[in-house]
Amino acid sequence: MPKQYGQEAIEEARRLFCKYGGKNYDAIEREMQKKWPSWRKGLLPDKGKGKDARLGWIARYGFDNSLEIHTKTLMTAVADDTQNLYLGIKTVRQKLQLKVVGDSPTKDQLYQYRDYCNLEIAARKALDLTRDNLETFVSGFEKLMIWLADIDPELARGLAKNGDRLVEAAKAHYGEEAALDEGTDPGENEGSEPADAGENGLDNRPGPVDRALKLVEKKVV
Repeated sequence: MPKQYGQEAIEEARRLFCKYGGKNYDAIEREMQKKWPSWRKGLLPDKGKGKDARLGWIARYGFDNSLEIHTKTLMTAVADDTQNLYLGIKTVRQKLQLKVVGDSPTKDQLYQYRDYCNLEIAARKALDLTRDNLETFVSGFEKLMIWLADIDPELARGLAKNGDRLVEAAKAHYGEEAALDEGTDPGENEGSEPADAGENGLDNRPGPVDRALKLVEKKVV
């Protein structure tokens, strides 16, 4: 008869499963055996088929769900830390800006202001990368399509042919199309209607996802 383990062993195995990202069963076994010498990694996965099937600890005790929650918690913590860092840098930059725009700023103040402007830009980029939004999707999608055009042009061409559907799916999922840069540089055409605006003054230029598809079309067509 298989050895029975109590709730303490189950919860420790769950913790280690999350710690190692659902992988490295050997490491989980080594740590478990420090307290439960007879514990084996074979307890984790399912075994057998049909009448002989046996649920492993992963399925029986919901380790996969625990791992998903653990991963989301880590991502949230990283995003929170990154946001705090960004806000701290921004606060310092704003204080330096007040001194720089005043009368006769020192050379050191100008250099510090420049450095904190660069830090703020870098921190904002890092913060954006911790967020799942249309902008980060587009950035990754553009890279994927450019690389794919070299690796598998046919597959890249197939994705490009379904571009309209991808655009609509991405916009429906993220719902942020209006908040994204649609191709102009900061300050360009501020206070005036875009040169290629359509009826009612609406901007008809291609959005960021459309631009990614056009990059591929130029390369593989």
